Amino acid sequence: MKILKYLFIFLITINTCSVFSAHHEKSYNFSDCEGEVGNLYVSEMLESGTVKGFKKAVKLHQKFYKDRGIDVQVKANIEYERDGNETTDQPSRLTTVVVFPSLKVQGLWQNREFTEQDQKDFNAFVEIYNANTKVTVRKSICYLN
Repeated sequence: MKILKYLFIFLITINTCSVFSAHHEKSYNFSDCEGEVGNLYVSEMLESGTVKGFKKAVKLHQKFYKDRGIDVQVKANIEYERDGNETTDQPSRLTTVVVFPSLKVQGLWQNREFTEQDQKDFNAFVEIYNANTKVTVRKSICYLN
């Protein structure tokens, strides 16, 4: 009978430990992101748009943050289709990622008041983006490394 009692206590202890260890599982919610965070914009090129125009918008977009002393990187990519090991020569889509060093920095940026000049400078690069591309996907991203 003592053996059953000890076995029962042992099984309860093991079960309790496994329940508590599962509680410490890492969260992958955006609000728990420990790395850099970004705003991802995937765009299609308009028929009247150009990569040159897109690059001009990206340059002004980066300048917008730099002029305000914000530690942000605006990264732009041209996507190309792949067929097996071959890559097509023509651009497929354009991608812009606005990368903040942390959720805290992104939050500070998002919660600041825009001045009239901020809005004017913001509208300037958005108009160039809109003249060349159409955003088809908007996402928030968390960099894991």
